[in-house]
Amino acid sequence: MNNQLTVRQVVYTYLFISISPVLRQIPSALAMDAGKSGYLSPVWSVLLLIPLVYAILLLIRSFPGLNLYEVMVQLGGRVLAKLVIFLYMLWTLLLLSAKLNIYALTLQFTLMPKTGNGLFMQVMLILVFYALYKGGKAVFRFSELSLGPVFLVIAIFCVCALAKVRTDYLLPVTVLNLADTITASRHVLAAGGNIITALFFADRLEIYLSGRQVKKLWTGAASFIILSLIVTILTFGITGASLAAKLPFPFYITVKSISFFNIFERFEVIVTLICMLSDYAAICVMFLVLSRLIRWLFALSQERFLFVPLAVVVYYLSFFTSSTQFEHDFLYRNVIVNLNMVFQYFLPMFFGFICLFKRKNIRKPY
Repeated sequence: MNNQLTVRQVVYTYLFISISPVLRQIPSALAMDAGKSGYLSPVWSVLLLIPLVYAILLLIRSFPGLNLYEVMVQLGGRVLAKLVIFLYMLWTLLLLSAKLNIYALTLQFTLMPKTGNGLFMQVMLILVFYALYKGGKAVFRFSELSLGPVFLVIAIFCVCALAKVRTDYLLPVTVLNLADTITASRHVLAAGGNIITALFFADRLEIYLSGRQVKKLWTGAASFIILSLIVTILTFGITGASLAAKLPFPFYITVKSISFFNIFERFEVIVTLICMLSDYAAICVMFLVLSRLIRWLFALSQERFLFVPLAVVVYYLSFFTSSTQFEHDFLYRNVIVNLNMVFQYFLPMFFGFICLFKRKNIRKPY
């Protein structure tokens, strides 16, 4: 089928859309909540990311060929499934408005401070509509092709930054700070939970997941943790946790101090471009998820006609939820992060737990 996805495409898309929060929001949030010990938080996040991946694999393999709504109907009934889908729809709307806003704020902070948010958002929505018009699979292919070069550029950043890392910015780590690092790990988990993308598109994956495909999902989760750890260590080691806590984009400032053999000095522009591409893919995926949720909720036969009205709603909602960097940071750290813990971890693991006791190998016919 032309709309079928591979596990590789889903994993690569998960990593690609997670790059922007890893570079932009995680270092600042960890520095604010855990101080200079915050770089340990990605390690603690493994403890919750592992059961999440296990729950995702359990649901997909127990109900091959079924989408998330159909899985929830089998496990909890139609009424509960409709309620959960409705809540997921509201959550995705909030995420979309916040993502669109932070994309515009990032461009303002790094490149064009005198340009209004509205112009950035309008251009992004036009590009997103073009991608969705070409088909949802094009978004996953774009992420799959872009991830390799982006990881290569980030690797170059890391190599160039090693000589500037100051160990006194990272050590010592006291036992008293460990509790804060555990609490702060929710900021890492809020981005790592994007792996539930696999559940929303489970009906478009292969009917049978081989051991190799299962390993790809685990490898994707491990790669996210490693990337978060490396970026946070470099940001803290060069910029310092005290300064990183006050900046909206500390990794951008970190890269400004890096020079590659004293030849290329403007590395930070590339960081902005990477975040723009990651945000673009994330917004496209969120629109696809939101349209699927609406189709499941109202039993629609198609969803493409929803893209334009949803774009209008998200555009105006982004101004209502937050319009400045301060408002967005407050919304993200106090509302979105906590909601992500519920919708990305609690609910999938809840249905995974039910699946252990109410397991049915139901397969959708093609």
